[in-house]
Amino acid sequence: MDTIIGSTQAAHVHAPPATVWEVVTSVGGDTGWFTPEVVWAARCGVDRLIGGPGRRRQRPDRPLRLGDRVDFWKVTALDAGRRIVLSPDTKLPGSAFLELEVLPEVGPDGAGSRLILRHGFAPDGSVGRLYGEATRFGDVALYAWMHRRLVMTAEHRAR
Repeated sequence: MDTIIGSTQAAHVHAPPATVWEVVTSVGGDTGWFTPEVVWAARCGVDRLIGGPGRRRQRPDRPLRLGDRVDFWKVTALDAGRRIVLSPDTKLPGSAFLELEVLPEVGPDGAGSRLILRHGFAPDGSVGRLYGEATRFGDVALYAWMHRRLVMTAEHRAR
């Protein structure tokens, strides 16, 4: 069995869990992914070139539910108010996930939250391992950026 290639980011958020959850579950559609749009456009373009579905802009106009499509992601696990796992609907030599978890946490300034973002890629065979290693550093940077922007947005909304 191959090792999962990925990373975890976690930070205290000066905002209540409900506010952080609202920001986390606003991803996709017109809101975007809290990262440079050009990165997702490029990634979806490559997916289309290799026979995948490419880019789709869609998300339900209601709170997310298990099985919902959010752009090119699918909600594969959901514990409302606490944890969501998304899996990409793209052509990959393996399987990937993006997990976002919101926990209540008391910080030095009082009540707040902890936002944890995990992403991972489980490669299939040698092609998958090559792909995973080739995209590792870009993915780590991208998801760290996303995590930081989610934190900043939640803190701004909580003011």
